[in-house]
Amino acid sequence: MDNWQNLFNRDFYPTPVEVIEQMVGLEDIAGKVVLEPSFGSGNIVKYLNEHHAREVLGCEINDKLRASAQGVRVVGSDFLQLQSEDVSHIDMIIMNPPFSRQEDHILYAWDITPDGCTIITLCNASLLGRTTCYSSKKEQEIANLIELYGHSDYLGNVFKDAERQTEVNVGIIRLYKPGNGKNEFDGYFTDEADEPEAQGNGIITYNFVRDCVNRYVAAVSRVDAALSAGEEINKLTDTFGTFRIQFGAFDTSGSTHRSVTKEVFRKELQKRAWRWIFSKFELDAYVTRSVMEKINNFVEKQCSVPFTMKNIYKMVEMIFGTRGQIMQDVVLDAFDIICKYSDDNYTVVGEKWKTNSAHMVNKKFIVPYMCEGYSYGYTNPTVKLNSYGRGRNVDMDDIVKALCFLTGRPYQWKERDEEGKEHVCQMRTLYEFVYQMNMEWGQWYDWTFFRIKGFKKGTMHVEFQNDDDWALFNIAVAKVRGWELPANVKVKKGGKK
Repeated sequence: MDNWQNLFNRDFYPTPVEVIEQMVGLEDIAGKVVLEPSFGSGNIVKYLNEHHAREVLGCEINDKLRASAQGVRVVGSDFLQLQSEDVSHIDMIIMNPPFSRQEDHILYAWDITPDGCTIITLCNASLLGRTTCYSSKKEQEIANLIELYGHSDYLGNVFKDAERQTEVNVGIIRLYKPGNGKNEFDGYFTDEADEPEAQGNGIITYNFVRDCVNRYVAAVSRVDAALSAGEEINKLTDTFGTFRIQFGAFDTSGSTHRSVTKEVFRKELQKRAWRWIFSKFELDAYVTRSVMEKINNFVEKQCSVPFTMKNIYKMVEMIFGTRGQIMQDVVLDAFDIICKYSDDNYTVVGEKWKTNSAHMVNKKFIVPYMCEGYSYGYTNPTVKLNSYGRGRNVDMDDIVKALCFLTGRPYQWKERDEEGKEHVCQMRTLYEFVYQMNMEWGQWYDWTFFRIKGFKKGTMHVEFQNDDDWALFNIAVAKVRGWELPANVKVKKGGKK
């Protein structure tokens, strides 16, 4: 095709493979029957076949493109004329619909697809988040579908270097249509062999996962009975006035849902179930605040993904497969935390490293606004941490976590008490240490990897206790960022590299 602009209409934009990869994400295509409602030149069709879809069905309104299609069973020209019986057997829809009619395509896909179907669609990013009073009815319907049955992601201008370019910012919408009837939870349990990575770690066992899913399925399946019972009671008591039964849900944080439908219950339970699963990894003991924010964002997006055994194992595999990257982020965050407090906390070594921005953390650095000094005419008799700088306490704890990763020292460990009971112990946080030690002003105290000293003007001086730990920290950052190592920064022979 020599010129997409002239041969085809304004909505024809072949999907780049890197965008398709983002659309598919962790979804399992192999063995699935997938519909592509406007397959165009066939980029998505080709990707689906290469990733072993059992069958690819498709529609295409352009006669020339439809006639030259390969690897797809054409089931119609106009997707909006397709009937539900034509797609009653499909597992997924993956589409890049014409943006001029994107709302129609998304809503129609939801209407005609069978229960249990997954719908993944590109859209104009401006469609995301349209829930104001100025939104159209269709936009509000799509927003409700996303809220109850899926989630969306902003991709940005991913077509700027595509086969046919556009400056339009793009998003992805994922919808998971729930099943109904006795087969609603087909696929929630797996007969596949235990996942070796998850099982071997002892982190999350097969029986543990199965019990989690059992509880989820049992709870959701009983909601219908509770709602039906409430409706029957209300029908019986309508004669007597306005006293009515209403099904509600209340969580331990105090949040309430006074009026609950099955879908609201399913959504909220999925959210808590995924968070509970992730809490079992005890990730907060190994990652910094900013990395935890990224993980929490990831967990939030998984709330709409069906809480099946297979999907749980996928999440476990992904987390453990990216441990190296997570811990790398921890180290970089710790380096940036120290440098952000003051220009005095880093030095340019020798003739600068390869990038002009390359710096090295000093062995001794200063954290401002850490301590409560002179306040309202009196001085605290011992060092106290400033509540205003509470975030800095957490920052210091994060730096310790990074150093534990680099040096191999445990941040958490298990000990048995005199009665033989096992307890999880961990390094003392800065907050715990300061308040337990009754630190005197201007005196050095050994805390984890550092010596610390509080001053009445509010600053805290921090110094690495060990030259090897200090060098190892800087070398690790230099390696990740591609900086040239200065010759005078080395880990002594026998030290951890």
